[in-house]
Amino acid sequence: MTSAGLLGAVLAGGASRRLGRDKSAERVGAERMIDRAAAALRPCCEEVIVVSSRPETPRGPWSVVPDLRPSSGPLAGIEAALHRAAEAGSRAVVVLAVDLPLVDAEAIGVLVAEHEATGRAAAAERDGDPDFEPLCAVYPVESLAVVTELLDGGERSARALFERIGGTRVAVPAAELNVNDEGDLARATRSVSRGPAVR
Repeated sequence: MTSAGLLGAVLAGGASRRLGRDKSAERVGAERMIDRAAAALRPCCEEVIVVSSRPETPRGPWSVVPDLRPSSGPLAGIEAALHRAAEAGSRAVVVLAVDLPLVDAEAIGVLVAEHEATGRAAAAERDGDPDFEPLCAVYPVESLAVVTELLDGGERSARALFERIGGTRVAVPAAELNVNDEGDLARATRSVSRGPAVR
């Protein structure tokens, strides 16, 4: 199932202001969110890294790559991942925010298949504005130049990158629940306890 040339990147550098503590170490079911994210990426990716400049980010069977521009938002996390991919000779990065704990390997496989069929960026479709989740997505390494341009211009949102490069939206399981507070964490835990993620 592993696709040659794909780097998986767990984005774990957020400030977690609403939850009040590092999300990546929080457990959903029996697993920490950082372990769930890495496990979702691993089957499709040759290497999985964690992007974070936070000293408390849990260590594990992954390299921790710091943001090149600390405190510059999720777009900076994607920049760091794309830099690592370019250095490694990877052709694309599969990014997954650590606080999307219901996304599993099947969902990532759907995104990767869309990217491989089209050669374009692909992100999980969701309800709301925007109607996609830019932190559950595949970005070609060629996107790095656009990321750098956006960050140099003061942009911090990953949404801007996906819209600029004209990515495709893909219906994937379980990309809706983002853990920002205790209520979200409880909902994620209940979902896991019920069994496979709701589609």
